[in-house]
Amino acid sequence: MLLILIFMISSISCNKQELFVEEPVVVVDDDKPDDTGNTDDDDDDTDATLPCDFTLDNVAANSTIIIDCIMDLDGQTVNLPANVTLSYEGGDIINGTINFGDGGIIDGDLMNSTLTFTGSSPQVKDPVFTFKPDRWGIVEGKVSDEVALNNKNVLNSLISETKKLGVTTFEIDEMDAYFDVRSFLDNSKYSIERSISLPSDFTLKMSDKTHIRVQPNQTHSYILMGIYKGDNITVIGGNLYGDRWEHDYSPFSDLKNRPRNSHEWGHVFQIAGGRNIVVDGVHISDASGDGFGVHGSLIRNPDGTPQAGEIVSQNVTLRNSTVEASRRNGLSLLDGDGILIENCNIIDTAQGESPSGVEFSSAGTWPKYGISFEAWRQRVNGELREFNKIENVTLRGNTFTGNSAGDVVLYTCSKITIEDNFFDSRIGNIAAFDIVIRNNRFKARIEKDGKPYNYGISIASRIVEGQEMNYNYTISGNRMEGYGNAMILSGKDFKVHNNTFVNNGNALGLESLDGGEFYKNKFNSNVPISLGYFSRGGDLKNVSVRDEIINVDYRPINFRKIKAASGTPLTFTNCEMISADNKANFIEDCENISITDNIINTDFSIYTSQNIVIENNRSPGN
Repeated sequence: MLLILIFMISSISCNKQELFVEEPVVVVDDDKPDDTGNTDDDDDDTDATLPCDFTLDNVAANSTIIIDCIMDLDGQTVNLPANVTLSYEGGDIINGTINFGDGGIIDGDLMNSTLTFTGSSPQVKDPVFTFKPDRWGIVEGKVSDEVALNNKNVLNSLISETKKLGVTTFEIDEMDAYFDVRSFLDNSKYSIERSISLPSDFTLKMSDKTHIRVQPNQTHSYILMGIYKGDNITVIGGNLYGDRWEHDYSPFSDLKNRPRNSHEWGHVFQIAGGRNIVVDGVHISDASGDGFGVHGSLIRNPDGTPQAGEIVSQNVTLRNSTVEASRRNGLSLLDGDGILIENCNIIDTAQGESPSGVEFSSAGTWPKYGISFEAWRQRVNGELREFNKIENVTLRGNTFTGNSAGDVVLYTCSKITIEDNFFDSRIGNIAAFDIVIRNNRFKARIEKDGKPYNYGISIASRIVEGQEMNYNYTISGNRMEGYGNAMILSGKDFKVHNNTFVNNGNALGLESLDGGEFYKNKFNSNVPISLGYFSRGGDLKNVSVRDEIINVDYRPINFRKIKAASGTPLTFTNCEMISADNKANFIEDCENISITDNIINTDFSIYTSQNIVIENNRSPGN
C-alpha cells in the first residue's frame, strides 16, 4: 500500500541552506520493510551553540523561523513583515532590535537582556514566561546597593515588558538575589512604585528555590513586593525576606524632614487598592516593619466612601503561607472589604527586647501582634468618621504561635469571623463590632518565667462620647486551655455558648456588660485555686447564665464589685456548680444577683452585698 504525505515547508533552520520549498510530494511504499535500522530522528544532531548560517533579511510574511543556532544582530535593527513567528529550538538571538510587523510572535525563550522589540504589538508564543536570572543580568548573592538597584530595575522592566507582549504567568525558579527597594516616605503609592511592583491580570509563580531579599538599608520605609491599584493578580510560592536583622536603625528623617527613628515601615508585601488578589504558598519573613499588609489606595472620605479615583481593596486572599519574625506586626489590615487569611502560619512576631540604652533595634516594636486590624476612624460629636474601614474579614484554619503581644488585635474593625484557628496567646480588641469567634483552639504557651500566658480572649469596653464602640460578639465552640485568665469580656451584646474551658486558673471573667447570654459552656479544671466565673468589678445589664457545667478545683463563682441593674439582675439557672475542694462560692460588694434552680455542692460566702437571691438549688444527686 502507498501512503502519500503532502506538506509545505516555509521555515528556516540553522546550518542549512535557505529553504523555501512548496508542496513536495513524498511517496512511501508502506509494504516495503525499513532495513536501515534507523529511527526517524537519529540524524538530528544540530549544535545550537554554532552561529546561524542565515539571516532574518528577506523573510517572507507568514513565515515561522526556527532558531536553533546563535544569531548575533551586531547592534542592528531587523525589520520583519507581517505574521512572522520566531520559534525557539535551543538557539538564541542577541545584540540588536527586531521590529515586528503586524501579527508578529516570538517564543519567550528567545528573549534576553541584549534583544529589544519594537513594531506593531508583537506577542509571545506562550503566555507563560520562564525567567532565567543569568539571561537578564541579575547578580545573585551579596551585592552593592548599585547592583541591587539594577536587579530591581531589571526585574520590574521585564515584568512590564513581558506583560505588554502577552505574558500572563511569570515563572521564577532558582534565584537568590537582593533588591534595593528603599523608600523615603511611608506612603503606599510612593513605596510600591519603588518596590517589585506587580501589574493587573498577572500571575507570579515562584518555587521553593526562589529567594527575593531586601537589600539591607538605613531608610525607615520600604516595600519589597507590592500591588497598587491592581486587579486579578496571583502570587504563588517563593520566599520573600525583609532586612530586619541587617537593617541600620540609626536616627532617620524622611523626605519631608520628619523624624522616623522607629524604622517601623519596612514591609515585605503590601497591597494598596487591590481587587481579586490571591497570595498562595509564600514564605514571608524578617520585615523591619510588617510582613503583609492590606490598605486602600488612599484614605477614604469621612463618611467611609472612597475618594474619587481611589480604590478599596476587595477580595484579597492570603492562604497556605507563612509570615514569620516580623519586627512590628505579622499582618496589618488597614482598609479593605472581603479579606480571607486561610491556612497560614503567623509566628514569632516582634520577639526580642532592645539592649539597655538603645531605643530602636532589630527587637520587636509595637503593636507586636500576629494580625493587627488598624483602621483609622474617629467619633466626633457623635458622628463616626471612617477614613479607613476593615470589614468582612475571615481568619480561618491558621496557626498563631510565639507572637509577642498577642495573636490578633481587633482594633477598629467590623464583620470579622475568626474560626478553626490555633492560638497560643490571645485575641484582644480596642473598638470592634459584629465579631464571630468560633471553633478555635486556644492553648496557652508557657512564658520565659515558667508561667502560662495570661489571657486567651480579652474584650474591653470602649465608650466614646457616651456610645459603646465594642459590641455584638458571638463566641462559641472554642476550647480554652491552660490560661491564667481564659476569657474576660466587657462591652455590649454578647452571646457566649458551647465553649470548653480546660485547666485554666480563672476561666470566664465578667466586667461591664450591657447584654450578655452565656449558655452551654463547660468548665473543668484541676489547677489549684482555679475559678469558673469571676469578676473584679463591673456594671451589668441583661446578663444571664444557663445550662452550664462548672467543675473546678476552687470556686465555680467568685465575684467582687459586680453591680447588676435592679430590673435585670445577673442570673444563673439550671447550671451545675461543683468545687473539687468544697470551697464556698464567694460574693462580695455586689448587687442584684439571682442564683436559682441549680445543682451546687457548696455554700455561698456573701459579704456587704445587696439583693442576692439564692434559692431552689440542690445538692448533686438530689
